[in-house]
Amino acid sequence: MGPDVTSSPFPLLAEIVHATARYLGALTVLDDRALAAPSALPGWTRAHVVAHLSRNADAMTRVLAQAAEGEAASMYETAEVRDRDIDTTVAELDAGGLVADAQESAATFEQAAASYGGPLDVPFSRVVGGPAQGTVADVGGMRRTEVEVHHADLLLDYAAAGWPEDFSRGLIGRRQAELGLDGPSMVLSSTDVDGLWKLGSGAGPEVKGTAGDLAWWLVGRGGGSGLVSSTGELPTIPRWR
Repeated sequence: MGPDVTSSPFPLLAEIVHATARYLGALTVLDDRALAAPSALPGWTRAHVVAHLSRNADAMTRVLAQAAEGEAASMYETAEVRDRDIDTTVAELDAGGLVADAQESAATFEQAAASYGGPLDVPFSRVVGGPAQGTVADVGGMRRTEVEVHHADLLLDYAAAGWPEDFSRGLIGRRQAELGLDGPSMVLSSTDVDGLWKLGSGAGPEVKGTAGDLAWWLVGRGGGSGLVSSTGELPTIPRWR
């Protein structure tokens, strides 16, 4: 039985459960050959993306467990351990194993989130001793972003065009904040939802497109396909993670 998302106060748990169900459903039709195909991420196969999402679920579960115990919370021991665990997962598991691992790790995280009773203001880092990445209150948004973006990275039937409107809006807003006033200047105008975002000084070109296409571009995917710039050229966006 899945977590009770109707009564849990954990931020965005219902959205995570729904996004994860879509993602896991897509995995069930993939065989070893399909998982060995390239993803949208340079150098990573679909299997690498699946392995990363599973280990990310473990990392978020770790954060919640440590925060609940009042310990210093971190996602991974080190960046090297994080990378090694992804590679080991890909090397050791076939398609059936990768799907089972994805299901188990996602379910464990969702149950941990649903039952979390600790404070939401506990900070956590990416690696032990590293700078804070946010607080437990941010875990839900981070996990949802991982699932939605990397599901689209698999280059299957699910793409940014299928993202929920609130997610696309939120991701654009997040990138707007991350790029800050020193980032590239432009105005983003959505053609399918009511949305206008000023990046940098806002003095640059107007870039139009659907909210999904705009968000996909802002996270370094798609090369700006589907977007139109008032100057004929799209600004250069700094690398996202």
